[in-house]
Amino acid sequence: MGHEEDLEGYRSQLLESLNSRPTIRGVSDPIQVYVNERRVGELEGAGIGATLHVQCVDHIETVQLRAEDGTLLGGLTAPECGYRTDRIRLSADTVELSVHNMAQGGTLSALFTPAPSIWSRAWKGIADMADRLVARRPEPAFAYGMRTVAFTQALVAVAVVGLVADRITIRGTSEPTPSSIVQSAILSSAPVVDMAKLEQQLDELARMQTKVDDALGSQQKGMAQLQQAMLKLSSTQESFESNAQTVREEIEKRLETVGREADRQARQMASRGRIEQEQLEAAIQSLTADNARLSKEVVSLEEHNQVLRTKFQTAVANASKAVDSSSERLLKMADNLQATQQTPFLFWVTFSDGTSQESIDKWVHEMKGHKGAISEGWQEVRILPPAVPPDRFLEQVRGEKIVKAARISQ
Repeated sequence: MGHEEDLEGYRSQLLESLNSRPTIRGVSDPIQVYVNERRVGELEGAGIGATLHVQCVDHIETVQLRAEDGTLLGGLTAPECGYRTDRIRLSADTVELSVHNMAQGGTLSALFTPAPSIWSRAWKGIADMADRLVARRPEPAFAYGMRTVAFTQALVAVAVVGLVADRITIRGTSEPTPSSIVQSAILSSAPVVDMAKLEQQLDELARMQTKVDDALGSQQKGMAQLQQAMLKLSSTQESFESNAQTVREEIEKRLETVGREADRQARQMASRGRIEQEQLEAAIQSLTADNARLSKEVVSLEEHNQVLRTKFQTAVANASKAVDSSSERLLKMADNLQATQQTPFLFWVTFSDGTSQESIDKWVHEMKGHKGAISEGWQEVRILPPAVPPDRFLEQVRGEKIVKAARISQ
């Protein structure tokens, strides 16, 4: 309810101010400064210069100058980015507003300049005229004309003073005489000629003064145009620098993003390379271990074959020494030994539950055997005759982790 009452009071105050006559700001009344419809400060108007600087977080869109009763005195609309300067006249006073909007936020500078007094304006005009005459260094002809004008003005002043004195003298005489009449006629004819000359010289002086005023006016217009061009150039340069800074920051952000992405990819590739290297080293170590195991098995097989040869030679020697040995018996024994060496050893095994076919193939390969048919869960396996007795060999086979049971007979 309190907020609605405040709004209603504010509306009534605005209606009263609109219905009433517009107020005129007093000389000493302060000027209220609003940025984006929000009051940010005031400028003292007590006949002295005053400044106000405001730093905003958001962009400055509008700047308004208002009296104490809310009457709008002037303002400006700021650009989205860059500078904007404007001079607002309040009667004889002047307020100069300067707005600079950047990528983030903006700044406002307000300068109040009171109206100069009559004497200060007069002294300023005299000083400006003296400065122009000194700075321009006129040509000799122009300097001669200025000296002529000064001399003519002095001559006109003396002539006017003389004419006034003569008129006063003539009017002061109460009894005219013939000689005085003749003298007055002579005097009256002389001032008429002098007045004609003075009028002609005054016309020339007025024309020369007009030319001087025109030259000074064109020079002031040129200076004003030059100042506006400098302000536009400064605003363009600031806008260009702001855009360049924005582009530079965007490029730096993109380069930083690209650098982080390249570092991440390089780390991923390095990690992948290390993993592949570790896997390759593990494979090499496994191959080395398998090679060593195969070498040991080859050596064991060669030793076994050597033992068999020795047994065969011993048996042949013993058979030849026997009394009742015959050639047929010897040949039969040799055939049996050779058949024993060439005939594969056959046995059947069953594997534990969950054993993969790859593990079974690997185990058969390590046994240097071949798989046969499967009958009622029993896998037939053929290998070279073992170097140990069959019972001991079966015990070794049953000791394997993947083997559940083993037997020789089907």
